Amino acid sequence: MTGKRFKKARGKQPENQAFLNESSRVRVGKILEDFRESDGEVYTFEPGLSKQERAAIHEMCRKMGMISRSSGNGAKRHLSVYKSKKKNQINNKEGELVTSLRFSEEAKAIMQDLFICYPPDSGELSEKNLQNCSKAVYGAHWKQDTCFLRPSMCKDEIKKKMGLHSLRMKDSKFRKVAEDRAKLPIATYMNAITSTLQAHQVVLISGETGCGKTTQVPQFILDHMWSKAESCKVVCTQPRRISAISVAERISYERGETIGDTVGYKIRFESKGGKNSSIMFCTNGILLRLLIGRGANTSEMANKKISARDTLLEITHIIVDEIHERERFCDIMLAIIRDLLPAYPHLRLILMSATIDAERFSKYFSGCPVIQVPGFTYPVTTYFLEDVLSILRSSDENHLATAALSGVEEVVPLTEEYKTALDESIHLALYNDELEPLLEIINAQQNPQTYCYQHSLTGVSPLMVLSGKGRIGDVCMMLSFGADCSLTDNDGRSAIDWAQQKNQFQIYEIIKRHIEKDTSKSAEEEDLLNKYLASINPENIDTILIERLLKRICTDSSEGAILVFLPGWADINQTRERLLASGLFKNSSKFMILSLHSMIPIVEQKKVFKHPPKGVRKIILSTNIAETAITIDDVVYVIDSGRMKEKSYDPYSNVSTFHASWISKASAKQREGRAGRCQPGTCYHLYSKVRAAALPDFQVPEIKRMPIEELCLQVKLLDPNCRVIEFLQKTLDPPVFETIRNAIIVLKDIGALTEDEQLTELGEKLGALPVHPSTSKMLLFAILMNCLDPALTLACATDYREPFILPMVPDEKKKAAAAKVELASLYGGYSDQLAVVAAFECWKNAKNGSQESQFCSKYFVSSSTMNMLLNMRKQLQNELMKAGFIPEDMSSCSLNAHDPGVLRAVLMAGTYPMVGRFLTPRKNNRRVIVETISGSKVLLHPHSSNFKLSFEKSAVSPIIVYDEITRGDGGLFIKNCSVVSPYPLLLLAVEIAVAPPHDNDDDSEEDSEASSGEEDEMDVNMSSEQRENQLMSSPDNAVTIVVDRWLKFLSTALDVAQIYCLRERLAEAVLFKVKKPRAVLPPALGASMHAIACILSYHGHPHILAVDESIDPHEPMLEPSDMSRYNQGRKVSVVTPSSYLKSLMSDNGRQTFKNVHKFHGPALPTSASASASASASSAPNTPLPRIRHNKPSAKAPGHGNPSNPKKSSFKRRRGSMGSHGG
Repeated sequence: MTGKRFKKARGKQPENQAFLNESSRVRVGKILEDFRESDGEVYTFEPGLSKQERAAIHEMCRKMGMISRSSGNGAKRHLSVYKSKKKNQINNKEGELVTSLRFSEEAKAIMQDLFICYPPDSGELSEKNLQNCSKAVYGAHWKQDTCFLRPSMCKDEIKKKMGLHSLRMKDSKFRKVAEDRAKLPIATYMNAITSTLQAHQVVLISGETGCGKTTQVPQFILDHMWSKAESCKVVCTQPRRISAISVAERISYERGETIGDTVGYKIRFESKGGKNSSIMFCTNGILLRLLIGRGANTSEMANKKISARDTLLEITHIIVDEIHERERFCDIMLAIIRDLLPAYPHLRLILMSATIDAERFSKYFSGCPVIQVPGFTYPVTTYFLEDVLSILRSSDENHLATAALSGVEEVVPLTEEYKTALDESIHLALYNDELEPLLEIINAQQNPQTYCYQHSLTGVSPLMVLSGKGRIGDVCMMLSFGADCSLTDNDGRSAIDWAQQKNQFQIYEIIKRHIEKDTSKSAEEEDLLNKYLASINPENIDTILIERLLKRICTDSSEGAILVFLPGWADINQTRERLLASGLFKNSSKFMILSLHSMIPIVEQKKVFKHPPKGVRKIILSTNIAETAITIDDVVYVIDSGRMKEKSYDPYSNVSTFHASWISKASAKQREGRAGRCQPGTCYHLYSKVRAAALPDFQVPEIKRMPIEELCLQVKLLDPNCRVIEFLQKTLDPPVFETIRNAIIVLKDIGALTEDEQLTELGEKLGALPVHPSTSKMLLFAILMNCLDPALTLACATDYREPFILPMVPDEKKKAAAAKVELASLYGGYSDQLAVVAAFECWKNAKNGSQESQFCSKYFVSSSTMNMLLNMRKQLQNELMKAGFIPEDMSSCSLNAHDPGVLRAVLMAGTYPMVGRFLTPRKNNRRVIVETISGSKVLLHPHSSNFKLSFEKSAVSPIIVYDEITRGDGGLFIKNCSVVSPYPLLLLAVEIAVAPPHDNDDDSEEDSEASSGEEDEMDVNMSSEQRENQLMSSPDNAVTIVVDRWLKFLSTALDVAQIYCLRERLAEAVLFKVKKPRAVLPPALGASMHAIACILSYHGHPHILAVDESIDPHEPMLEPSDMSRYNQGRKVSVVTPSSYLKSLMSDNGRQTFKNVHKFHGPALPTSASASASASASSAPNTPLPRIRHNKPSAKAPGHGNPSNPKKSSFKRRRGSMGSHGG
């Protein structure tokens, strides 16, 4: 694929600085985006780019995760771009260490007793007893959710409710509410909406911001149904929990009722109201689960007899609000409902949004009617970057005094009646010389739509008519009001042509000078813009420009809050620090500078709504949280950086990105509107008009920029016979094939799907829980390991948010980081996830001991987030109880909750296959580099508590688990991770294989092996069983264990055989728990789980590392390929918990590191029980000391590194935990 050269029109720029002018940067960005979405492998720009232009494109490619290379010389030098591809295999490089794994004497004793009592060939573990019939899944039936049942009300009951409602509305308090409702723009559309719903099954309401659609449409439907003496169930979805709750509460207030009566809500882990509520609000995910829970096969629904217990028979109306946000659950839900509508003719679907591609959604639903509802906002004057630069350069005049004339006001479309009147007046003026009707309309409606209107048949504009008629004064007026001189009629003539042809030479000169002035001004603005963009990186936030603009606004005006939209917390903090360092804004008696971000304390967030004292100017630095979710009623000025933090997913490299990207036109309109909600305002967009025109109309749908494992599993639950990719093609914007493939691989890896993509019983159970499938797998493993309590915390924190808050004061940043590290030390340290677990446990005990405020303040923990996690945990416990996985008495479910080894294994069960290894430190490297299964080299993020980790080259290579990889401006990063032991990985990985150990793995060996054809042929002819027998012929044989075809460890044949047996028994125990959740594990499985927990207690700890205090997390982040010089004089320390934290963890008689191993299954027989008891009593009860790597014995060489080992694979087939017993 070869690209045409883009046109260059650049101004001066520094010789060695990467630079593209704005139009070129926009065009290159579009080219790269299109290439990334295409099937092409390479895109080549035509030769002729300057060195600075190539450098800018290289930078853009790096940030987008693509590879770019320049080749050729002189004028023929060109630049090519390649997509980043995942590596299939990873070979250990020369010098990489292979960790030697050997069981302790205690672990050996436990396994010896286990296999004496229950040998691996025990008949109790036969396939017949544990075989999983996937057909059983197809007949699965979920319990009916009573919250969505229609109220059983007779006509008299409905009449009584209507009477009570009328009485309440007569109260003076609610009379005012009713008057305000009647003033909303949507009020006049009530009859149109209800009548359209009677005639059509799907209706699309496109209502501008402030029209009242969200709160009024559900009430219109309710009142209309009640007026016919019919009951109804109106289900309204919102994309966020807070929206579902707040809107339900608002409608209840407007009707003079308490929440949970006529109006209720149901969100994940919380609900109010239910069967007796006529209106139920919920999140998109809740309604999706309701549709999935029906067990419907949508592809066959038309031919099926609908069950009388079908919940959809109870629902009369479904309202899907804010569909423009394109949330992933919403897209799947709409695809399902579209298929179901023909089978449910009584059901009505209402789609609503403020900014929406109405024609596209209407077409998706077979041309459904669209109702356009105008909003109510005050006029907003709009400036772009060119205007801002001109305003700041000129300090002579007050730019706000002429804002109404120079800005771009809100566009109000002309009505058909008005267009007809203009057509008639233009015709009269042109042919009858009757100019008065045209001038009356122009003077009455002074807006650009009128000045630039063109006759529907001839294309003649008012300016053309007045120019031809010689009306000099009227022409000057229209030019000053912004009439467009470039418009042409159907014959191709412009206004200046009309003046020339009619011999109106004075008007001709006036229009000519006006055009020349505009051209000169445009050239001047472009030159100013190019000079500015050459001096800064347009991808970054220019805090200096923002400060200057704020000063100018405050100079030219005295009142009105200022709202500044910034991408993320780092930009908010940087801007805030700059303003506070300014001589003007640091004066707190004149300025109130506030931050608005989802992670700051609620108390700080609420400050933005309060009006400041007289004479004090409020400046709010906010993310896009202020776009639609809230209204700050005193905002008059908006500064829009044009950037937002957005999470995206690159399926080709399997990497997530969370970085600043350009907003959409819909978002830009929403930001403008923030300045005009309560009074006329002004908006400053800090991007050019060219950039504004190139912005996408709407945000990229979430289903196209997120991993979709959860959605794919839901699709299989909905219709087990349907292939996932076929169903997803029905969505409005299907994800790319690679995204679907990656999701299915993950589901196979965790046992939810078989190799042929069939749903397993395990997959059915994982999908039934209201969390991500990997999180569900973690909960099942935690139940088997008696370590449920911390798993609940991890599950809820993953689904909601971390409890840690961002300090507002710069000096407290290091304290907050240190507090997180100290919390993690309660469970052995080196873990971001376990810091959350420790924080929750300490908070809970501090709250019980009346120390909540002290703990939250000292350890930077959000009390409100903790309370939410507490409630979510209770609801998740209830879900597990309903499914039968845990008993009502949970006292025995968390006996190992404080065992660091078992706890890290539980964590691995929830994060697998997100596993990485620390690479051996190289000379001059200060920061640890992590290698992943894809071959990516990743850095730890400064916000991670493991950021300062360091280890010696002679030490073993530690393993980490992480939640995701993100791409930032400095490369690839892991933010949340935990150091773990390899032993849990051996039990939980999809595949382990054995290979013969080798002492060397250099290039020469590879060459000699490649040339030794006879030996290779012998190895190929040797069967898998023969190789296995050869490697495993003696218990003491040294072997290499290869995990998932990339991680290598040294061990013995006996240890590998025992690990393999434990893996199979773990898979069988999970399957047994899935099939019979309330039953006690068979003796062999119960004893095996006991043994696994004991082994994890001894060997689940990570090899302890050092903390390099010389590394500053606030230094600029570097890429793996460009690490800074290594500080030989670094100092290291190991963090231990304070006595205060220890006291919190030991509350209620609980000891921090007590290791107890008890299970629901029967205990081991006498000899095994005695051994296990002795082992438990000698289990470590303090964090392990730092462990150095010792030289391995002759039986287990420490540097075996075969490049192409002849492997004997012990692979658990994907899906085996859910479909195959052994």
